[in-house]
Amino acid sequence: MNVQEEIINHNEGALLVMASAGSGKTSVLTKRIERLLENQEFKFHVLALTFTNKAADELKDRLKDIKGIEKRAFVGTFHSFCLDVIQSHGYAIGLKEQPHIFEKNEDRTNLLIQVFEKPENWDLRKHYENKDAKGQQLFISNALTYISKKKKHLKGIEKFDFLDSDKEKELIQKMYREYNDLLTLQNAMDFDDVLIKAYQIFSDREAIAKLFRKQYKYIFIDEAQDLNFAQYELLRIICNGENNNVMMVGDIKQSLYHFNGSDIAYMEQQFVNDFKAKTIHLNTNYRSAKVIIQVANKIFSEGMQGHDTQLTGKFRIFDNCETEIEEAKAIVDEVESYLAKRVYEEDGCPFPIKENDIAILARNRYLLKHVEDELKNREIDYYLKRNADGLYLDSQLMKVFDLGLRVLINPLDVLHFSEILTIYSIVEVNDGFGKLTGLEKLRKLIDFIGENEKDAYNTLIKSWTILSEQKKFNLREALQPIKGKYAQEELQTVNEPKAEYGKSMEDEIAAIQYDMEGIEKVYSHYSKNTASDLKSLSHFRTQLSLGLIIPKKEEKGVVLSTIHLTKGLEFPIVFVVGLDDGSLPYYKSKIAGGQALVEEKNIFYVAVTRAKRALYLSYPKSRIMPWNLSYLKKMIPSEYLSGLKELENYQ
Repeated sequence: MNVQEEIINHNEGALLVMASAGSGKTSVLTKRIERLLENQEFKFHVLALTFTNKAADELKDRLKDIKGIEKRAFVGTFHSFCLDVIQSHGYAIGLKEQPHIFEKNEDRTNLLIQVFEKPENWDLRKHYENKDAKGQQLFISNALTYISKKKKHLKGIEKFDFLDSDKEKELIQKMYREYNDLLTLQNAMDFDDVLIKAYQIFSDREAIAKLFRKQYKYIFIDEAQDLNFAQYELLRIICNGENNNVMMVGDIKQSLYHFNGSDIAYMEQQFVNDFKAKTIHLNTNYRSAKVIIQVANKIFSEGMQGHDTQLTGKFRIFDNCETEIEEAKAIVDEVESYLAKRVYEEDGCPFPIKENDIAILARNRYLLKHVEDELKNREIDYYLKRNADGLYLDSQLMKVFDLGLRVLINPLDVLHFSEILTIYSIVEVNDGFGKLTGLEKLRKLIDFIGENEKDAYNTLIKSWTILSEQKKFNLREALQPIKGKYAQEELQTVNEPKAEYGKSMEDEIAAIQYDMEGIEKVYSHYSKNTASDLKSLSHFRTQLSLGLIIPKKEEKGVVLSTIHLTKGLEFPIVFVVGLDDGSLPYYKSKIAGGQALVEEKNIFYVAVTRAKRALYLSYPKSRIMPWNLSYLKKMIPSEYLSGLKELENYQ
């Protein structure tokens, strides 16, 4: 029995799989789930958790052919699982209805601004207003970071540990209390609260924790190196020393999110100690060519192994580029060469190559600018990889429509109602709004809206009214008044807002049509993938907030991406640009030192191990500084390139 088979056939007890890049860790996890669920005699359930919607979708896709998988397994992110817990058992902590999620960073920022506006918080307001614009931005950022850090450690206001006597930290701690009070008043929660409230349900009601413990006999955690305190404590309280059938899979060399509270110690040390986990190592890389594995082993000396059938592969360092522009040209020359041949060939083995098989990666997005310009100049198709967990609306009308959906669902939502007031330049409304339903509030606003915008707003009222009166949720039906009004225009449906328009009515109409197409695609995806008894406006908006119903885009072209966003992906040909000291490792991480610097090395390792057949590394000898476009700063090659030149085999 080989190592992978040992993992797949493991029955009882905790198991930690320490897996190198390309070693098939997700495959062994899903195959073990499949083997366990083949047993139809015992009706136990499986809980499989990960950290991103993309990773959860991959797990679901691999498990979709298992008989009865929907009824016997929960597969998703920690947040989606916790949201299910809140929906079904929120009453246990006094929630009469599910709080609504304020998912955007902009929402959290605006909530803090509301804190300043309260008369009793004159000290906060004075401290904030005494700062310049940059200082105000930093103060808000520090406050949001502090709030999130506290919540990720499951600490509320009653457990505050005053860090020191520094006045600003005291004010930030006061903001935390006020921030949470405003969330409660608006029947809302932020992302961190989703885990906190689920944890509170399990900790306050042992009977509910016991119910979940009995239901989920086997628990699986993918990408476990990314666990933070709240997530690990959630796992512990569910299991409570009674269920040790937990399998974690992870790679400490791919830990990239310490800044977000993750710590490899939860997987590598605490899990092993708390659950008495057996540890198995997967060290064979089945993805990458031999020379790429050699490069990876230079970064970390643990000795990742290759497979006998692997090709040698190609490796080259572009170390003679005088500027970023020369670096970009050298890379795109190589890309153009591959696309001209449409094939990668080695040892008489040809592999077809298309644009999507080529990825150009960097530590930060701005490092890709000159490469993007060069691809554009040569008319080579490309796309910038983005975090696609949200729905982005361009038109004012559809932004108001979405804000109105939140008010319909939750009349207590002052934050998003205030955003509607801001859009229409309404300074204030009278006190009569307080006790109205969501629809009544939205209808009453027509009295405060300018004449030139009333016609469009009345169209929104028609759509919101349809939603309020529906017996069965149907967003497509509710969109008909908007669609009917703007479909009459001469402009045809567009794939994207027309770039040649100025800030004209035509521009807004094109954006409305584009936004409606996006909303309809999301609704269609929701309708096809949601049980009929769950469908409602509230459920739809919550799923949208968590990014669970955003359909996958078909992206075509050479991939431009930050390294973080390609974690878990692989490409036949990979270029890593901007490998100078200060860019990777990033200068801020060098200043911070410690774990921040460890993760810079991990980022480089992740970039290298995305490559299957060919790997190219590059850096410019000089950079133009943004504060002085005439100044060329000499750059030092990244320390991570040390010793790699000898591995070059480029012909």
